[in-house]
Amino acid sequence: MSTISVQVLFLGPARDFARSESDHVDLEDGSTVAELRALLAQRYPKLAPALSTARLAVNEEFVRDDRVLLPGDVAAVIPPVSGGEESTTVWIDLVDSAIPTGQLREFVGGDTRLGGIVTFEGATRSVDDPQHGRLVRLEYEAYDSMARRQLEHLAEVAIKRWGPGRIAILHRLGPVPPGETSVALATAFAHRKEAYEASRWLIDTLKVDVAIWKKDIFEDGFVRWVEKQSRTPRRIEAGSPHLRSQA
Repeated sequence: MSTISVQVLFLGPARDFARSESDHVDLEDGSTVAELRALLAQRYPKLAPALSTARLAVNEEFVRDDRVLLPGDVAAVIPPVSGGEESTTVWIDLVDSAIPTGQLREFVGGDTRLGGIVTFEGATRSVDDPQHGRLVRLEYEAYDSMARRQLEHLAEVAIKRWGPGRIAILHRLGPVPPGETSVALATAFAHRKEAYEASRWLIDTLKVDVAIWKKDIFEDGFVRWVEKQSRTPRRIEAGSPHLRSQA
C-alpha cells in the first residue's frame, strides 16, 4: 500500500510535551486524523495524555477525527489552554484497554525538584467462590464526565495538601480479567513521605467516592455488584437485597 507524508506542528503546551516544534509523519494512504493521533501517542509518550483532549487542525482548519489526510497536509496539535500548570502536572483518564503503566511513570518523572516518586497498580485478583466457582473477570462502569471531574478534583486537592507535584491516574473500564491492571496511579513530590501519603489517600478516596462501579463475573454466570456506599465496601448479590462483607 502506498504512503503519504504529513507535516505535524506542535503548538503551545504540545511543543513542550513533544520537545519538538514539528515532525514529518508517514502514514498509509487513506489514513485519518484518528490514526494520526494514535501514531503520535506512540511516538511521543509525554504528549499522549494531551492528545486525548487536543484539537487537531489540518491546513489551518479544525477537523474531525474521521477526516482523511492527503499528501502534503499540514496538521497542528492544539491542546486546550488550562490557564495554569494542570495540563502539565496532572494526567487523568478512563480507558477501555490495557493501561499504559510505563507512560504514567514517564509523565510524573523528569522534574529534578521532585525526588519522591511512587507508582501503584491495582489488578484483578483470582478468586474462587464456594458456590459460583472461579472469578472470570471484573467489569467496570462509570459516569464518565462526573468520574473524570472527581479524579481531577482529587489530584488538585492532593497537590494543594502535599505540595507541588505531578499526578497521573488511569482507570480501566469494561472487562478486566484476573492478573490485568484495573487502576494505576503515579505521584511525584519533593520527598517520599509526601509521595507515599498522597498515593495512599488518592487510591483510598477513589475507591469510595469516585463514580466508578464494578461487578464480579463468575464462571457459572453469577454476577455480583460491589457496593461503594461506605468506607468498608460490601458486595451486593445480584437480584437480592442480602449484603455480606467483602472478602
